[in-house]
Amino acid sequence: MKCKQVLVYLVMPFLILVCSSGCRKEEQPEFKIPSISCSILTEQPITIGGPIDIALIVYHEKGDDVIFPEEGKLFLPFTLKNTLMKTRRVKGNIFKTMVIYTVTIFQIGDFKLNPFEVKIRDKVLKTEPLDISILSVLPKNDETPTLKDILPPYSARMRPFMYIIIPLSLIGAAVLFYFIYRILLRRKGEEFELIHAEKPIDPFKYSIRELIKLKKALIENLSDTKSTYSTMSGVLRFFIGAVLNFSAPQMTTNEIKRYIRRRNETQVPLPRVINILKRSDMVKFAKERPQKPQIKNDIDESIDIIEEVHNSVIKEKEASNTDDV
Repeated sequence: MKCKQVLVYLVMPFLILVCSSGCRKEEQPEFKIPSISCSILTEQPITIGGPIDIALIVYHEKGDDVIFPEEGKLFLPFTLKNTLMKTRRVKGNIFKTMVIYTVTIFQIGDFKLNPFEVKIRDKVLKTEPLDISILSVLPKNDETPTLKDILPPYSARMRPFMYIIIPLSLIGAAVLFYFIYRILLRRKGEEFELIHAEKPIDPFKYSIRELIKLKKALIENLSDTKSTYSTMSGVLRFFIGAVLNFSAPQMTTNEIKRYIRRRNETQVPLPRVINILKRSDMVKFAKERPQKPQIKNDIDESIDIIEEVHNSVIKEKEASNTDDV
């Protein structure tokens, strides 16, 4: 009996200690309120173009106004794809909010994700920047590769002789385009000249009649800007070429200018003629679009030029006949 009592006295303290330790409440981790932290959820290594999940964890009190960063320059050079937010109660009045940002990048190398700034009440908390390495491909046998283990995608390279072939090809294409352009201009001039060479006509009467018809069509909105200036330029070239006896419809504006200057034809108001021809070229080839009043003024100016040249030629002929008599 005494042995049993002794045994009970020896075992009881041990049982009391065990029970007291088992009934002790589990200690909860302490949180600094408010506090934030940031980490990468995506397993390493990360490859180019793949999704990267970044977790921003915030501990705060219930009712706190928490302002999280949104898309902007913060994520550069990464691109923000998606944002997910979860909030749960930790204990008492303490809550944990997790914001998961899914970003991606289409470059390889070592990058830093800018620190996150979170505003809680009147405080602004800031995380540490995250270092993220982006590989070109995922290695097969190395769980922790570095950038030097992976060869980046090969950049495009040209062979040395291509540096000569490409410029020569561009020059050849430009020369070919120039000759084709000149041939087309000559064909247009030849067609214009042949049309009016079928029967003898008075260049002055024909030109004035065509310009008056052109002006009427402009007023009645029956012609567009490009066709108006094309006809105006053709009539001027035809008249000047017929009066001075040279193939103006087949020449460019600069060639006509040089030809008249070289022959010193004083009866032609060259600056006014060249001004209209150059505007016509800008409309046809540079897609310039003058306003309707400007087009009407150019038609009236063309009529005045033709009348002045015609009157000047008649006076010269009359003066020449008088001298002969």
